[in-house]
Amino acid sequence: MDRKIYSVSELSLYLKGLIDQDQQLAGFWLRGEITNFKRHTSGHLYFSLKDESSTIRAVMFRSRAAGLKFTPRDGLDCLVRGYVSLYAKETALQFYAEELVPAGLGLQSIALAELKEKLQKKGYFAPERKRSLPILPQGVGVVSSPTGAAIRDISRVIQRRYPGMPIILYPSLVQGEKAAESVAEGIRILCTRSDLDVIIVARGGGSAEDLSVFNEEIVADAIFQSTKPVVSAIGHEIDFTITDLVADVRAATPSMAGELVVPVKAELIQMLHKQKEHLFHLLDQRINREKMRLSYLTETRMIRNPERWLDQFREELGQKEEKLSNSMHILLKQANYNLSVAAAKLNSLSPLSTLARGYSICKGPDGHILTDSRKVAVNDRIYVQLCSGSLNCSVLTKEDCEDASGR
Repeated sequence: MDRKIYSVSELSLYLKGLIDQDQQLAGFWLRGEITNFKRHTSGHLYFSLKDESSTIRAVMFRSRAAGLKFTPRDGLDCLVRGYVSLYAKETALQFYAEELVPAGLGLQSIALAELKEKLQKKGYFAPERKRSLPILPQGVGVVSSPTGAAIRDISRVIQRRYPGMPIILYPSLVQGEKAAESVAEGIRILCTRSDLDVIIVARGGGSAEDLSVFNEEIVADAIFQSTKPVVSAIGHEIDFTITDLVADVRAATPSMAGELVVPVKAELIQMLHKQKEHLFHLLDQRINREKMRLSYLTETRMIRNPERWLDQFREELGQKEEKLSNSMHILLKQANYNLSVAAAKLNSLSPLSTLARGYSICKGPDGHILTDSRKVAVNDRIYVQLCSGSLNCSVLTKEDCEDASGR
């Protein structure tokens, strides 16, 4: 049995160490009702958080309390983010508050933060996926309330900048239970229109609750899946929603959205006139250069006396013709010589040459050339081919010779 005797300070520090090592207690949200609220002269806030059956002491130090956007008070249902530790001096468990918001807004803030993190991971906010707006759209689609100030501001600015620009409105709910579905449906329907190239999602100013429609995931999905660039124009410049983060372009106000999606028609016309003048100026310069070049060429000897210009080529052609003729004559002479040599060789091998020297060719009764007297018999008819003419003879006698084998 451990008989160590602890001092109160040792016990307090031991318990504090155990609590501080618990990661689950190192940071979390706590909901409770404020009681015993006190603002110290130092700026620190001291209070307790309670529910139906329990209470815990809490403190928010001056550095954190300075950022509060409301005044805490007893009886207020709040969400508090912080951590638990032990106040060693009194061995008292205490909650150290780092963030404090009314419960309703706090729950919304937590849900919004979680949705932002989810969409961030899915790439909804990635800059590389955002598309540029068309320079001159065929038409502009608007998802907004048909009776709100937003559509009036957008229409006024667009018609002022580019009179006649088609504006296609999808009349959508912008607040209420079905508003998110209505806005998402409007985006999807306008995406099917071939007569517009950009979509504005717009709403006038309002409270955070009024703008909550544009923090819904269904609206973010519709914008992300849109086949056309989307401009968000929600509330005023200080308002910021998830729709602003997902959209290809954010406009601070609906009026500014109108300025972003269309150019000034008068400026375009003026620019076209300047481009036209510049083009004609370039054409005049090119024509003048070509005229000068043509004038120069007409003064040259080649144009004034083309026959003289051709003389140099005629002379060159004559030289090449003479060279070709000589080459052909040499080749023909060499070919004739080669032919005569081949003919002489062929003539020396001809049987007629042999016959001309007194030889003859004998053929037996069957027409085959005779080389052996034993292949004919006495009284056989033989034919003798001479150098000039032939003889039809009869064998009167014959004399056979033995061959090399003695037969």
